[in-house]
Amino acid sequence: EVVVDFLTDLARHRGLHPYLAEARVMERGRSQAGEWAQWHVRERPRLGPLRYSISFGARLTRTSPESFEAYVLAAPGCTIHSSTEARPGDDPGTTLVIERSLVTAPALLLPYMAHHAEVAHARTFRLLPDVVR
Repeated sequence: EVVVDFLTDLARHRGLHPYLAEARVMERGRSQAGEWAQWHVRERPRLGPLRYSISFGARLTRTSPESFEAYVLAAPGCTIHSSTEARPGDDPGTTLVIERSLVTAPALLLPYMAHHAEVAHARTFRLLPDVVR
């Protein structure tokens, strides 16, 4: 639960997520799926040597104490829908985090968007053990 608590608080991802500049909750609510938070996110990804700013909405829904779903609308037609689950790892005191993501985007943008999502999430998960104990 501690891992999912951390992952669903996007504001705590600064320094882990390589592009995150700002994240703040705009609204909270509850649906049949669980409690949700609507975030406003600002990132500064790279396009070659240049950085640019992008702002978008992300809705994270806590589907259980050990899982959540995220829906990101990065731009019209560009979405990421992910399901994340945390469960006890094989070694005592460890946690296995499983994320499944579906990236949709126009054909020309799909490789770029999928690559940056993978890079950002891989770095976040790699550094996660250092910040969640």
